[in-house]
Amino acid sequence: MTYYLTLFDGKKKSFEDVKHVFNSLYHEDCIITDGDGNTRTREEMKQTHAKKLAMASKCTLLLFRVITFDTIEIKYRIVNDEEDKVVYQLLTTNGDNRVVKARVMVEESLEKDVIVCEKLLGSKFPSPSKNKRESAEGDGKKLPNEEEEGETAKRRKLGD
Repeated sequence: MTYYLTLFDGKKKSFEDVKHVFNSLYHEDCIITDGDGNTRTREEMKQTHAKKLAMASKCTLLLFRVITFDTIEIKYRIVNDEEDKVVYQLLTTNGDNRVVKARVMVEESLEKDVIVCEKLLGSKFPSPSKNKRESAEGDGKKLPNEEEEGETAKRRKLGD
């Protein structure tokens, strides 16, 4: 499974390039269930993977854990021009180590436009009034601890 994920390396590929790996990994009668309980067939998953390969998707493995002799837990991040999401899968294998059942849940699904907006909104832009000193009331009056010397005001040091 980890080798199959490395085939999603951010370069455009046709499904024919990875078909032999897909066929050896997923059993012909494999059933895929998503987080909402909807089931898909192996052929539907094959089409989805072909689309992801054509979009030059990049997968980064985040978690790989063998739970029991026939159950594997994986988590990976998939990124392409249209999506950036974290996928969690619970895979059940048969005696030949081929996946017969997969439970797939998307933990985080963000469209590229949303990601860009979140980065922009989360960034700290310099405030135009950051270097200006305002009084406690904000009305331009001097604070009680300021002394006037000529045209400029100095702040008293604490402890004076």
